[in-house]
Amino acid sequence: MTTVRFWYDVVCPYAYLASTQVAQLSESLGFEVEWAPMLLGGVFRHHGAPQVPASAMSPSKAEMNSLELYRWAQRWGVPFSFSHRHPQRTVEAMRLLCITPQALIPKVSAHLFNVYWAEQRPLDEQALEEACVLAGLEPGAWQQEEAKASLFERTARAAELGVFGVPTFEVVTGEGDHSHTELFWGQDRLDHVKEACGVPRAPLTPCLAPEGSEVIFYHDLASPFSYLAATQVERVVALTGARLTWRPMLLGALFKSIGAPNVPLFEMSTPKRAYMGQELSRWARWWGVPFQQPKAFPLRTPTVLRLCLLEPRLTLPLYHAAWGEGRDIGDDHTLLELLAPLCDALSLPHTPAELLKASREPAIKEQLRVNTAEAEARGVFGAPTFEVRRSGEPPVLLWGQDRLEQLYHALTSPTPLIANLSQCEPS
Repeated sequence: MTTVRFWYDVVCPYAYLASTQVAQLSESLGFEVEWAPMLLGGVFRHHGAPQVPASAMSPSKAEMNSLELYRWAQRWGVPFSFSHRHPQRTVEAMRLLCITPQALIPKVSAHLFNVYWAEQRPLDEQALEEACVLAGLEPGAWQQEEAKASLFERTARAAELGVFGVPTFEVVTGEGDHSHTELFWGQDRLDHVKEACGVPRAPLTPCLAPEGSEVIFYHDLASPFSYLAATQVERVVALTGARLTWRPMLLGALFKSIGAPNVPLFEMSTPKRAYMGQELSRWARWWGVPFQQPKAFPLRTPTVLRLCLLEPRLTLPLYHAAWGEGRDIGDDHTLLELLAPLCDALSLPHTPAELLKASREPAIKEQLRVNTAEAEARGVFGAPTFEVRRSGEPPVLLWGQDRLEQLYHALTSPTPLIANLSQCEPS
C-alpha cells in the first residue's frame, strides 16, 4: 500500500505550481493524492527559519528563484506572476481548507490558488466566501474553533514529520511496523515521487542543439552537488551535440564576495540540513554513482582547483576521490598519494610533486581568481551552475545538479528558456 500526501500553503508560489500537476500525478500513480493543508509560517516558526526566505538570499540567488518560477510556469503552461500583495496572510484560507471535505479540497484549493496567483486578487472575505460555497460550508466557516484547531494540529504534524517548506510530498509505503516514509520537497521532485511509487523515469534521448551551442560548467570540488553534476554533465551535453567547457571556480571566494554564508548547509534549519543529506544519497542512487561524505568537510579546494586548471583530466578522478571515497583532497599528503597512480594512468608528463609546485605559480592562481570573478559577473552564486549559450539568444543560467534535465531541454527546445526577469510579464 502506498499513500502520497501533498503538503501545501496557498501563500507559496512553488506550492501553486505543484498544485497544477497533482491531478496528473494522481493519474500516473493510479490513486488519489491526499491534499494536506498546513500553515507555512507556523512551520518556519517551529524550525526557527526566516518568515520570508528570500530576505536571507543574495540578490543573484533571489533573482534565480524568481526566474525558476516563471520557467516552471512556462513549462507547464500555467498563468503566473508575482503580486504586489505577496506575501499575503493565508491563515484564514488554510483554516477553511482544513475543514473542507477531502473530496472537495482539490477544487477549493485550486480556487484559492487561482485567486492569489492567477487573478492577483486579495484573499479577502469575498474570496473566502466563494471558497465556502465551493466547499459546501456555511459562511464564515474559517472562523470556527474546529478550523483553527485543525490547522494548528496539521501544521504541528507537518513540522514533526520534518517538513520545513512547501510543497512537500510525503510518500508512505507499506503498512504498520513495515511502513516507510520519504519526504520530497519542491515542485521539481515529481519524478522522484513517481519513482518512489514504482513509476520509472523516462531516459533522455539524443536530440541535437542548434549549431554552435555551448555549456559553461562552473564548479568547485568543495561542493557535493558539483560532484554529482560532474558525473553526468558530459553524458547529458553529449546527447545534444553541444560543446562543454569546464570552468573551475573558488566557491568560498564567490560566497565572500556576494555576502553568502561560507558553508550554506550550516545555516539551514535542522530538518532542512538532514533532508539535504538524504537528497545527496538519493541523487547518488538516481545517477548510479558512489557517494561518501568526507570527514574533513568542508573541503579546502584552492590547490585541487588549480590542479584541474593545469591538467583537466584530473578533475573527475579527484571528484571521485573526494565524494566517492570520502578522501581529504585538501591535504597535500593525501593529494600526493592520489596523484601518483593518476599521473601514471593518464600518462602525465609531470610527477605529483611537480604538479603541486606548478599549482602554486602566480599565473595559475590568477587564472582561478579570474574564473571566479567572471562567474560572479555572469550572475553565478553557487555550484554547480550551467551557462547555456545558443546563437542569437541571451545566455541562460541554470543552478544545481538537479537541473541537468532542464539543461538538456534548454539546449534542445525550439522555445528558448527565459533568461532574465525582464522577459517576464510585470507583476
